[in-house]
Amino acid sequence: MKMNNIIYSLLPIMVGLCLPLMGIANGNLGKVLGSPFTATFGVFLVALAGITFVILVSNAPLPTANQITETKLWYWVGGLIVVMNIVTFTVAPSKIGIGNLIIFFVASQLVSSLIIEHFGIFNVIKHTINWQRILGVCFLIGGVFLIKKF
Repeated sequence: MKMNNIIYSLLPIMVGLCLPLMGIANGNLGKVLGSPFTATFGVFLVALAGITFVILVSNAPLPTANQITETKLWYWVGGLIVVMNIVTFTVAPSKIGIGNLIIFFVASQLVSSLIIEHFGIFNVIKHTINWQRILGVCFLIGGVFLIKKF
């Protein structure tokens, strides 16, 4: 495996390790601020400061007005998904527990990834669903449930 691939494989693992902490921190922030939505706004302000710093340090080019206006509208849906993600991680842990939140989060991502790859939705490379992939998802989801149960 190339070094870049190793780094790109470690990044989601590192972020994944932080997701339970994010849920706990966001939930506590929502309680202190009195609203999960206010907490989400605060988290986005911190994120804005963080990404601004990264852009400045990395000298990443800013998009032109043409690039922004010519971008397909649905490409911006990630922003809405991030809002749903942060609000969910702010509200749900106190209702269903951080472990259950992660179980549902992981299971739904696995299922949607299989469907998206199977049909090549959004022009991703097609990877047909077969019994081995389904069994792999079942093992992963089953493993998560076992870890939560015991």
